[in-house]
Amino acid sequence: MNDISNNEWRAMSDKSIMETIGRFIQSHRLNQNKSQNQVAKTAGISRSTLSLLERGEKVRIDSLIQVLRVL
Repeated sequence: MNDISNNEWRAMSDKSIMETIGRFIQSHRLNQNKSQNQVAKTAGISRSTLSLLERGEKVRIDSLIQVLRVL
């Protein structure tokens, strides 16, 4: 995500931004050798919500924040 400039972020669709965030979260989770269940439990969300997030689907902003805090 650090490789994307401000102009590129502005040009991206909402769906593309969510997919980029989802890949970022999945990558960091896997780099830490954590399962979806582990991250979801620590974040206080369901595994299905984390799965939606990693696939770039819409989730509540507080769920996103909770996941980012545990990664």
